[in-house]
Amino acid sequence: MKKIIVLTILFGTVLTFLIYKFTYHEPLHMLVLGDGIATGNTAYNVDGYSFNSYLRDYFEDINKIEEYITEFSNNEETSQTLKTKITSNYTLESTHLSIQQALSKSKTVTIALGMKELNEKKKIKSKDIDIYLENMDQILKLITIYNKKNIYLISLYETKKLSKERVIEINQKLNQLCEKYKVTFIDISDIIHHEDFFFKPDSFYPNYKGHHWISQIIINHLNSI
Repeated sequence: MKKIIVLTILFGTVLTFLIYKFTYHEPLHMLVLGDGIATGNTAYNVDGYSFNSYLRDYFEDINKIEEYITEFSNNEETSQTLKTKITSNYTLESTHLSIQQALSKSKTVTIALGMKELNEKKKIKSKDIDIYLENMDQILKLITIYNKKNIYLISLYETKKLSKERVIEINQKLNQLCEKYKVTFIDISDIIHHEDFFFKPDSFYPNYKGHHWISQIIINHLNSI
């Protein structure tokens, strides 16, 4: 009788452990950094569903998201302003959360930066690209001081002002920086081949279809790990 009781308790313990192992998901903090691509700004200058929103939904579906931090990103963000935010440890007035704290506790960090900065120039010069890449080098260096988990850097893509040749050059160097700092580079340069991903041909902001497509690239990477 005692043997049966012991075996029953042991079986129950093992079963509980297995259920916990296969159903428990560590709570996830997700940090969003970047410009209008990160926030989901549209061709009509209205924020919509971004690739980050779809990524958040994905984590929520598997009961994994605990905090979704978007307040450190804004439509006008540049590589210089983000670098300054991190070095000065910019703190949100509403929650008193600092960007360095947000970086430290976040398991997933996405960075979409550069499209607004470069496309708002009347004419993109080599110096503008050099400054952008220097800032991105510093940004990734700073971020990986506080976080060495899942960091995703979104590539640039061709526009009327940003030529295909320059996009290839910039993305190659961004990819090299990602390899240097062990950050995941998400290449979305093919987005321009999907006309239905944009509401207006003269705007570089993708619509919800484009953002969903970007999110799927990141999710596919997550599922392949």
